[in-house]
Amino acid sequence: MSITVRDYQGRVNGILRGAVLEVDGIMGPNTRTGIEKAMRKRGVSRRQDLFDRGVRGIVWHWTAGAKGFIDLETKAYNFLHSTTGDTIQGDATVAEQVMYDWRRGIGASHTKSMNTGWIGQSVDAMAGSKQANPMVWGSNPITWEGIDAMLEQSAELVEEYNIPVSKWTTLTHAEVEPTLSVKQRWKWDYTVLPGDTNGFQDPVTIGDILRERLLERFL
Repeated sequence: MSITVRDYQGRVNGILRGAVLEVDGIMGPNTRTGIEKAMRKRGVSRRQDLFDRGVRGIVWHWTAGAKGFIDLETKAYNFLHSTTGDTIQGDATVAEQVMYDWRRGIGASHTKSMNTGWIGQSVDAMAGSKQANPMVWGSNPITWEGIDAMLEQSAELVEEYNIPVSKWTTLTHAEVEPTLSVKQRWKWDYTVLPGDTNGFQDPVTIGDILRERLLERFL
């Protein structure tokens, strides 16, 4: 189980509730001090115990798919949510995600270079959509019913695995690169929300809306 320096930096920021550390992947003195503070706050003696059962956090996606779950989607995510609010579990369990190994087919490959211990949730939506102004929503646009099903499942995961709700530990796919400095391939889930008419927004702004909704409605 390989916990990266970025995992630690993001978890420290989540536990201490602020941008205490720059998420740069460097294990310097500030990071060591931050880890020690987070360990004291959590009451643990080993730094790896900042992660309950090795779970790093949650990444929120959409599938870019049409209506109906398909095998490709159940392989790619740990949990899927329909636009009408149904939830199913994907092929890989959370425990398997902690032991992620793409060579052996263990875990879901939902986020480039950030799969080990990261739970992937996805609303099954946005087939044929295009990031434009005005938006091209395609045949299966995202809905609040689907997003709320995703956030309700997130609430269960947050409580079960003691995950801080923060932009470093519960975040959208589009936030991964700007927040955790893990390069992605032009991902825009989520830079729009249901009913948006003005093209797209800053992903962290969208993520903050989703985190606030998670806290207010489900936790």
